[in-house]
Amino acid sequence: MIFTYKKWRKFCAELQKAGWQSRPACEVEASLSDYVVLKHDVETAVKHAFDIAKIEHEYGHRGSYYVQAYLLNNSQNVALLQQMRDMGHEISYHYDVLDACKGDLDAAIDEFDKSKARFEECGFPLVTVCQHGNPVVERVGYTSNRDFFRSERVRERYPTVADVMVNFQEQRGTTYRYFSDAGRQFKHIYDPLNNDVVDSADRDVVYADLEALFGSLEQGGRYIISIHPHRWTRSAWLYRMKNAAFHMIRAVAKLLIKIPLFKKVMSRYYYLAKKI
Repeated sequence: MIFTYKKWRKFCAELQKAGWQSRPACEVEASLSDYVVLKHDVETAVKHAFDIAKIEHEYGHRGSYYVQAYLLNNSQNVALLQQMRDMGHEISYHYDVLDACKGDLDAAIDEFDKSKARFEECGFPLVTVCQHGNPVVERVGYTSNRDFFRSERVRERYPTVADVMVNFQEQRGTTYRYFSDAGRQFKHIYDPLNNDVVDSADRDVVYADLEALFGSLEQGGRYIISIHPHRWTRSAWLYRMKNAAFHMIRAVAKLLIKIPLFKKVMSRYYYLAKKI
């Protein structure tokens, strides 16, 4: 599948034509019988997220954009994100504090507090958040960044904040079907809340393209559709080049991670994976 702005524009238009108007996750409540949330994990290239946000705004959609905290250190990024907020999009935190703090919960809470304050300083209150996966991190004593909001201590500290991949369904009294472009192909993820601890990949459904995904949506359904904006491009040839590089790097990484020394090095520099 090729991820281009043209294809996303067509998908947004089809949603609108079918009567779907995406809303941010922060506006989802138990009383909603159906909804679509267009979710975005912003790990780099805020300009790409801005381009996607403008397309969605054109068709009356408002989405949730979960942004890595380091991106707020750039004033141009902040200005773009504030424009996206003014379009009606939710701007919030794509956190990986347990990985950054090597599983130390106290340090992770301090890191989360600092980032939360920075988001609020920029005009982005945290209502819903989303963890980041970091596939090459070597973890000891915890499973993934989801363990942060799985902690009762953390949930008590931030009672009004919900992680869409952990306690969102419980807090908002709703369920949803979750679609993701992770791995550069769209999938219906069978168990999005627990697929870091339970291998349910054999029950995931892969879609050939966005048209097939759209065809699986039913009125009366509740859906979160997640994409990574930095992987989407203006042209098919550029996407093919980036996609080839992605698969080559991933193949090499899979080989190197089997070697203990390289695994430790890759784990130390895990944040570089966000660029691809």
